[in-house]
Amino acid sequence: MAMSRRAVLVRGGVIGAGILSGGVSALEAIAAQNSPPVRRSLEGLAWNDPIVATYRDAVGIMKQKPANDPFNWVQMANIHGNLDTGFRYCPHGDWYFLPWHRGFTVMYERVVRALTGNAEFAMPYWDWTTNPRMPEVFLPKKTPDGKPNWLYVDEEGMRRTWPANQPMPKNIVGASVLKRILRARSFETFGTSRNPQQNSLDPQWVTAGGGVQGTLEATPHNNVHNNIGGWMPSPASPRDPIFFMHHGNIDRIWAVWNQNHKNSSNRLWTGMTFAENFINPDGSYWSPKVSDLLNPEALGYSYGLSPAVAAASTETTLALDDQLSSVLAATPSQQGSAGVEVASVANAVAAAPGKPLVLSVSVPEAMVQGAAAPARVPDAAASANDAINGAAPAPTPPRPTGGSSMQALAILRDVAVTDPSQTAVEIYIGDTPITPQTSTDDPRYVGTFALLDHGEAGHGGHAGHGGRALPSILLDITDPLAAVYGSGAQAPGSITLQVVPVAANAAMGGAGTVTPQRVEIVFVPA
Repeated sequence: MAMSRRAVLVRGGVIGAGILSGGVSALEAIAAQNSPPVRRSLEGLAWNDPIVATYRDAVGIMKQKPANDPFNWVQMANIHGNLDTGFRYCPHGDWYFLPWHRGFTVMYERVVRALTGNAEFAMPYWDWTTNPRMPEVFLPKKTPDGKPNWLYVDEEGMRRTWPANQPMPKNIVGASVLKRILRARSFETFGTSRNPQQNSLDPQWVTAGGGVQGTLEATPHNNVHNNIGGWMPSPASPRDPIFFMHHGNIDRIWAVWNQNHKNSSNRLWTGMTFAENFINPDGSYWSPKVSDLLNPEALGYSYGLSPAVAAASTETTLALDDQLSSVLAATPSQQGSAGVEVASVANAVAAAPGKPLVLSVSVPEAMVQGAAAPARVPDAAASANDAINGAAPAPTPPRPTGGSSMQALAILRDVAVTDPSQTAVEIYIGDTPITPQTSTDDPRYVGTFALLDHGEAGHGGHAGHGGRALPSILLDITDPLAAVYGSGAQAPGSITLQVVPVAANAAMGGAGTVTPQRVEIVFVPA
């Protein structure tokens, strides 16, 4: 449907500089229209569905623009990063990861609407939990009518290497992973924590890293990037059109989590401005604050979810969340207070393929008993299935009196990985050796994480404040502890973690080495 430029700008989510400067808020503009377009799953969308066709056409338009045009496909991707200088404005490994990528995807969504004149377009998403194979519409070189498929990656040496008929492994995208993601209790355990040294709203903190990655970033986000191959494991990953299908799903999971959980209210997060990081379809800069990026409907799209009904936090819950945030940010000497117990061990040894790193951390037996005692009330399957189907998950019920009273977490600090784009890292608990025959279905299995390759230049020289920090990883080990020690077995006086590097994608070569500088075990009242 053809529309005037002004109509496209208004319907596209208040993106024109003139509209913004005219004092019309995004919420008021959205309220003036019926409702924002709904982002839909790619499942069931045919190659000629208007959503797929609009996106494919827009990618083709951008790919055919002159190389110096700001809306050229490569120029747009360079906002994120490129092969020569590494990441540019894009944050990973800190608490700006989710809002920045929401803004980046919204920018593309608005440009697609403006280039095609389809004001009803909303960026679709790849729900890799329900449909773990790469979406069919991205795979053929030509569309069924013989035209170029602009969603296919054709650059020599940068083609996707993940087999088209092979599903993404369930241990990185399956329902059990989604369950762990959605039960994160605070934003900094769900959406990655802050850099502990951050003390200002200097924009250089956005790309400094230094936070602790939760399951959402460390597992499905990083592993899917690396597994696909081609452009996706690199700072230039937006050059693959599937990037926005992947990040659309990451964004949807955030929206689902927000149904029952609140984002951080810390001004160092909400007040950060992504200054001149994004552009509007008229070529002007769009510089939103994090606080401008928390409501999808105000940005011109939705996931069709019911209004968020996050329960008010109790004083106890707030205190525990604050303590957990402090644990994520603190050094061992600063950790541990009001029921939160922390134990750690330093490390300088690398795990290598076929040679797992085995680290034992001394812990109070009572804490292990608290985490491993009778299994928790089932809080997982229903919530995960609801989220997969686009509904808000039910709040996590409390554990029964006399049952498991502690949540056990493991933090791998300052993790160095050689060949990160080729390496996935599996974590197990227990002293029994892990062998090549050990499966991720083993009850000792904790999870799998990966890291992105930031390139030799790091964040394009923007890291500042001592340079880009090595990433850290947060893992919930409560369920494996319950599986191993919850059936009457004697609780140990130490917890052993085994770090196992494995090849992320056989087509890309073998795995590298993994060296965490410190491992911490944290017990938090449930």
